[in-house]
Amino acid sequence: MEVIIYICLALLLSFCILAAMSQSLLKSAIFLAFASATLGVILFVLGAPWAAVIEVSACSGLVTVIFISAISLSRIKKEEVQKLYADKKQMKYLPYILIIAGIVIIVAALAGSVALPGTAVESTEDFREVFWNSRQADILGQIVSILIGGIAVYVLMRESKD
Repeated sequence: MEVIIYICLALLLSFCILAAMSQSLLKSAIFLAFASATLGVILFVLGAPWAAVIEVSACSGLVTVIFISAISLSRIKKEEVQKLYADKKQMKYLPYILIIAGIVIIVAALAGSVALPGTAVESTEDFREVFWNSRQADILGQIVSILIGGIAVYVLMRESKD
């Protein structure tokens, strides 16, 4: 089980790096969807099936659809996007550095005795009790994420005054 988690963590790191360094907004959104799906697998393996289902359905599915819709409806020209990435020569070695750092962390975790957290199935509390009473910060984080996504869609879709 631990090997599966470490493989998924390596994939998660790779997808996140690809999403951050991609010059195409569409490819970045797709890499983020893959990263979210990989995180869902990690959550499922750790014994949190509800969190995995929510991660895959909301983040990997719904958020990706919203991103792709906003990208397709935006009126940004490809030339303008390329100007935003004009400093890519300064950052061309960053993905390699991050990948090497991730591999070093994974090898160190496999070589050492890093203890993974226990499974969520061992909890005796009711799901509703945990969700509404113990995890209020998570709910607030989800609300803030949805509002920020809505504001981002509004900014991308508003009419220009030109």
